[in-house]
Amino acid sequence: MKTLIGVFLGLLLFGCTSTTPEGTALSDGSVSYTVTCEHDWSACYGAAKKICGGNNFEELDRMADSAVMTAGQLENSSIKDGGGRDNQVYTELPRNETFRRVLTIRCK
Repeated sequence: MKTLIGVFLGLLLFGCTSTTPEGTALSDGSVSYTVTCEHDWSACYGAAKKICGGNNFEELDRMADSAVMTAGQLENSSIKDGGGRDNQVYTELPRNETFRRVLTIRCK
């Protein structure tokens, strides 16, 4: 019975552990973490606070890059005016971009 209780408590503790991303040791002995997000900086900062257990963190580096998924293009169409003439009209179709943001932090 004691063994069964010990196994149950061990599983309970194992299930409650949070998965923290693997950190990188710095020369001063502290650990840095890299957070990657795709939406906005507030999502990165929220993830950083979660990594640091709700404590403050120091921002060591920040990088944002984007990838153009589709290039913008002009769409050609014609509109007849009151006199029956064709007028060329160009409408710009927007390009589709994806952003990736990377934040390197150290918990305080």
